[in-house]
Amino acid sequence: MDQSVMRRFPQALVLFASCFSLAKSTDKELWPLQKFKSSSIETPFMNVTKMGPTEPGFLFLAPDDTIHETGYPSIYSDDGQLIWRGPSGNYSALQPQILNNEPVIAYWSGDVSPGFGFGAITIVNSSYDEIHRVTLDCKTENFVTIYDPMTFASCIDIHESEITDNGTILVTAVNVTQADLTAIGGPKDGWIQDALVYEIDIKTNEVLFRWSAYEHIDQVPLEDVHAPLEGSGGNKTDPYGYPHLNSVAKYGDSYLVSSRYMCSLFFIASNGSVTWHLHGRTGGDFELGLDTTFCYQHDARFKFQSDERVLISLHNNEQTSFTGYTSLTTGMVLDVELQGSKRVTLKSRMWDATEPVYAESQGSYQSLGNGHVLQQHGATPKIEEYDENGAIVMRARFGYDNTMQAYRAYRYPWVGRPASKPDVVACLDGKSGKTVVYISWNGATDVEYWKVYSGSVVKVTALRNGFETTILVDGLTSGDSVVVEVGGGVGDGMRSESTTVTHC
Repeated sequence: MDQSVMRRFPQALVLFASCFSLAKSTDKELWPLQKFKSSSIETPFMNVTKMGPTEPGFLFLAPDDTIHETGYPSIYSDDGQLIWRGPSGNYSALQPQILNNEPVIAYWSGDVSPGFGFGAITIVNSSYDEIHRVTLDCKTENFVTIYDPMTFASCIDIHESEITDNGTILVTAVNVTQADLTAIGGPKDGWIQDALVYEIDIKTNEVLFRWSAYEHIDQVPLEDVHAPLEGSGGNKTDPYGYPHLNSVAKYGDSYLVSSRYMCSLFFIASNGSVTWHLHGRTGGDFELGLDTTFCYQHDARFKFQSDERVLISLHNNEQTSFTGYTSLTTGMVLDVELQGSKRVTLKSRMWDATEPVYAESQGSYQSLGNGHVLQQHGATPKIEEYDENGAIVMRARFGYDNTMQAYRAYRYPWVGRPASKPDVVACLDGKSGKTVVYISWNGATDVEYWKVYSGSVVKVTALRNGFETTILVDGLTSGDSVVVEVGGGVGDGMRSESTTVTHC
């Protein structure tokens, strides 16, 4: 089992003993965290290097700090500055999207189990207020978990939060199920992690579509799984990882589903039948062309779709912790002929030749405007942007390998309108005689400048400079009151609470 996951499941007390076997790291090995005077927020530095023009928008991700044992939804700017950091907890599948013609952020939070989870999807607006909470009732859906009789309020899995144009959301779930594993050398009365796809109405939490892999095992066969049993499958506390779904997208009335351990993509009709199956090693229903093999992939999406062909983008990990070999992680676009020869052709493959990545899990591939692509490498805490010619134009690091990770990352336009007021701290520097004013406003995207007031007098006006702006002010003494006002942007005129000048 993955110990970095086990330690984050506080309800399962039996797992706590494993936490102490985590490798110890010295302070020198820890990725530095940004810390601020005006806010208690801490977050990893985003080390950004640009080699060319990038597409507009902020970077959205949920860094998972495996050393400090916490994660949080976050937004960063292209210069590495923090824009917003949400509360600490277990987070996954963070994705900025559009709902009812308004920009929102959707993300999973809940309890994490080895390889999957039990939680809900939170949807927040541009003020970072929760406007919807999507849940899946475990009892109604007859879920069994590896922790029975432990129960959960919601059984949505960690892997997907895709909002559709119809005000619904696509999610995955894992139900521990008995299954005959003799076809792969396991017991006849074995246990599996049956993977399910749900489409849920966001407003009502009504289930509109449900699909189970095991209920379609004739089209989703166990023999196609590329993951060893390694003793699993003998009981419901350690079920075999069939088939480990990690992305779902809806096109028309059908669903494109990615199975990591089956190295497969399935196109599923609204009646649940598999319309076609693309296997990354054998081809499945298709003939694989030169350099089109893939395995253990993530984040499969259509870039183009017609009756004759589809273009599919994906993040190709090609390896896991159990493969025993090292394989380069790449972004791929495949041209799949749905009729005629049914041949699969490689349209593009991209990787950073200067700083290649060999990620064992997670990751994303996002098609941007003007032919640009954003990749994030999951277990390797690195983001890359490529231009229309496949040349890398940005590298961004937010941690050392094996200490920080993120499930996916996105670039997206965003205007943050925090419901809170700006945070301010002011203190008198005894040496210079000046008052140092620290100002931040978690989630604000377009503040242009700050005005510092003492009483009704504007003492100084200064341009905003990153997440936290530091301003030196003359003529104040300890005990004076300070108020800060926002200049420019959607929060123009917003004032902070009054703060008292103390000694630094």
